[in-house]
Amino acid sequence: MKINIENFKNFYSSFLGKSVVQIISKKILLLWPDFRNSKNAVIGYGFPFLGIFKFNFQRLFFLIPKKFGLLDFSVDDKNLTVSIDENSLPLEDLSIDRLLVVNCFEYLYDHKKFLREAWRVLEKDGEIIIIAPNTFGFWGYFYRKKLNSLKTFSSYELNLLLSNNFFSLADIEYCLFIPPSKSKFLINKLKLFEFLNNSLTKYFSGVIVIKGKKNYLAPVAKDKKLIKQKIKGDIKA
Repeated sequence: MKINIENFKNFYSSFLGKSVVQIISKKILLLWPDFRNSKNAVIGYGFPFLGIFKFNFQRLFFLIPKKFGLLDFSVDDKNLTVSIDENSLPLEDLSIDRLLVVNCFEYLYDHKKFLREAWRVLEKDGEIIIIAPNTFGFWGYFYRKKLNSLKTFSSYELNLLLSNNFFSLADIEYCLFIPPSKSKFLINKLKLFEFLNNSLTKYFSGVIVIKGKKNYLAPVAKDKKLIKQKIKGDIKA
């Protein structure tokens, strides 16, 4: 399935889309408050979230799945994008500290393969944040009909996917607690409702923001044989 990237452009250029970026960005910064000297990659349509990366990071990649089509995004005349196969990331083993997955996970066919690739490219203490639409939330219909997402998720499903693919759940946040609207009045209320992140309302949040931490010593399944990832570096007693 090829994704119409114009849907993303139109949404994130709207007042609603800009408000959503502000809300989700705050949640990301709660989970990742400091990017100093970090090597980062963003996979999916992540350009609206460029603002969370200040200017103290070491490296930043924007990876666009081929199914999204060709897209050029430039900052200071430097092209930051590369078109990729999400199941074969063009990054070396243990090469990045953090991977942000936004407007991507809900379009994947094989989440296991993707998460194994994410595990491979992350440093031994690396972390992944996945932003995905909530199955039980008010935004599920919007994601399916307006943004053509293939799937929505519960927090249980996301946690299970992480734990089954060599990640530990580190933290989780919920946001977007009222349905999408074209009314600026209601959109402004959307921001006010973000304090409702509690044990009851989380089930109805529009979006789940989940952080996983890499289990470095986990075995890797390849070609139906169980092998162990070689650990590079000195072993200190």
